[in-house]
Formats: sequence, structure tokens, C-alpha cells
Amino acid sequence: MTPRPGSALLPILTAGLAAVVAGASMSVQGRANGILGPVLGHAVFAALVSFASGLLLLGVVLACSPRSRSAMSMLIRLVRGRIMPWWMLLGGLSGALVVVAQSSTVPLMGVAMFTMAWVSGQVTGGTCVDATHLPPGGRQRPTVFRILGVLVVIAALVLGAWERLDLGVPLWAPLLAFASGALTALQQAFNGRIRLATGSVVVATTVNFAVGLLLLIVITGALMAGGIGWVGFPTAPSQWWILLGGTLGVVFIALTALTVRRLGVLRLSLFSLFGNLVGALALDAWLPLPGSLVSSTTLVSAALVLAGIGLTLIPGGSHRPGLSAGGPLRP
Repeated sequence: MTPRPGSALLPILTAGLAAVVAGASMSVQGRANGILGPVLGHAVFAALVSFASGLLLLGVVLACSPRSRSAMSMLIRLVRGRIMPWWMLLGGLSGALVVVAQSSTVPLMGVAMFTMAWVSGQVTGGTCVDATHLPPGGRQRPTVFRILGVLVVIAALVLGAWERLDLGVPLWAPLLAFASGALTALQQAFNGRIRLATGSVVVATTVNFAVGLLLLIVITGALMAGGIGWVGFPTAPSQWWILLGGTLGVVFIALTALTVRRLGVLRLSLFSLFGNLVGALALDAWLPLPGSLVSSTTLVSAALVLAGIGLTLIPGGSHRPGLSAGGPLRP
């Protein structure tokens, strides 16, 4: 039977909607952690709380779910048997490194320029990772439309952050943000691989949070040894929501691990970017912070991002599933 027109596109759009929700959750998480950081004394401390609370939530799920515990045991067997390379468990390092890059560079170049450099790295990394056997959905060669879509997205981000480009920031700052974005593409591929091998989003998300938390504990210890102290938790009842960063992070990692096989790393990055952008616009409009502004340029930038995503959906390249789409990836 011949498939109905558009039937192949519907699963991609459904997965894309989930990725948009994931991106929107990240914008709320960013706002929460951005407020929590100064309260605790440093942005890394906010990230530590976020990862610890997320891992605690996942631990409860594991304790209550025999299926998830079985999947975790399966992952351990796969790693011990060298069917799953051990380095695929390190995707959580990227999440922690993004926070470090943000806390180090945002004071120098602002949120807008950091976002531009980070997302440019993410979509560039997504294009490169999709061309390898790492993504769980198989290898996707770059096509004219996919490359054009990436260029449109980058142009949209440059347009949205144009006023921040003349700040004269040091060269290492945007390079660090770009590198952390590129590593996020690897994180999404690794998480998708773990989910595919175990059949469990919970396991993939738990591994991500556990590895990221270990790195943040080390960084926190170094900061405190250097004289940066932990101030304490917020006490005002109206600030309770800023402690939800970990829960929102679980939502993001779970949805991206669930959808990366269908979308590929590049499309996942673009859809989640659009959700992040829409979420940020909504927050700036409804819960503005000092200096936040929803301008016509910002709205045009969001529309161009959506156009870039649309370009990547146009068919036109070869897709090579083979080993990478379902079989184990050996070291």
C-alpha cells in the first residue's frame, strides 16, 4: 500500500513538538537557575542544586519502577560486555560544562551573545554528528536544505544578538560557548543511544544527571577551596519555583532522549532551540527582568528560526541506518 501524502512527516512533526516543549522547559530552567545562582553565591551552585534535585527525582522513579531497574541492570551488562562503549555514558559532562561556560562567559558578553555562540556550536555540532554513526536514528548526510536551514538559524541568531556583537569581549569567551554547544550535540546522541539500547528514557536521563553531578561536585569543591562560599537557600515563599530547575532538566533530557532517534541530532537541536526561544520570549513578556525587552527584531529572529527548521524538513539526502540505527556500537 502506498503511504498517504504527509504520513511520513507526521511522526517527525510530533517528535518536533515534543522537542519544542523540551526547549521551552530549558528556558524556564535557565530563568530559575539564573535567579538561584546569585541567591546561593555562584551559578555553579545553582547547577549543583539543579542536578542533585533532578537525580533525586530520578532515583525515586527507579526505586518505584522494576522496569527501569531492569533496564539499568541491562546497561551495566552492556558496558561490562563492551557492547556499549563506556564513553557513551559521559554525555552528562556536556550539561555540566554548558553551565560552567555560561557562568564564565555571560558576565563578559551577556546572555544574547552567549546564546548565539552556544546555539551556533549546537547546530554545527548537530550537522557533524548526524553525518557519523553515533545518532541512534542512523547516519544522515548533509543536504543542501539542511545546510541552508542551519545557515538561516545562525543568521537569525546573529540578527537577534546584533547589538551585543560590538562589546569587544575576549576571543576565548565566544569560543568556549561555541565548544560547549557543539558538545551538546554529542550529549544528545549518547543519551539517545542509551535509551535505544535499554529501552528506557529514565535510565538515559539518570546516567546523564549522575555524570553531570559528579563533575559539578568537583567544580563546587574547587570554587569553595578558592574562597567562594555557599550563601544558602532562598527563604521567601514566592521564590519556591526557582528550585524546580532539576525537574525541568529531567523533562528536557527525557524528551530529547526520546525524540533524537526520530529527528536526528540537528533537527532536535533546531526544534528545541525554537522552543527555547519562544519560552524566553514568553518569560520576558509576562515576567520581565530588568533590561529584558521583546522587540520586533527578536520576533523576526524567532520567525527566521522557524523558517530554518522548515528547510531542514525538506527531503533530499540519503539516510543510512545500518548498524547505527539499531545495533550495538562497539568501541
